[in-house]
Amino acid sequence: MLILVATSWPSPRIGPEVAGADKVVHFGMYAVLGWLTARALIERTAERLAAAIGALALFAALDELHQLLVPGRSASVLDWLADAAGLVAGLLIGAHLLSLAPSRQDPTP
Repeated sequence: MLILVATSWPSPRIGPEVAGADKVVHFGMYAVLGWLTARALIERTAERLAAAIGALALFAALDELHQLLVPGRSASVLDWLADAAGLVAGLLIGAHLLSLAPSRQDPTP
């Protein structure tokens, strides 16, 4: 939801423009979304991770298209690639780190 709110603001420039800074923001926002998705998955199998990547990449593409309707914004394939890279990184790193954590099982026999 926060991503949709942030990408619905017209004229997102706040400070001086730094080349490539927007890609870092795209990557970071979608990395957090990937991490949260990894935490939400009960079973982190390869098939479920692939399905999550597909669904989130579609969401990112639709969000880029949505920005065509917002004054002062534009859609960009490079932004979508930064989104996709962030979500894959967040999802895979999150799934890996969560697999290292001890499982929470009921200690009663």
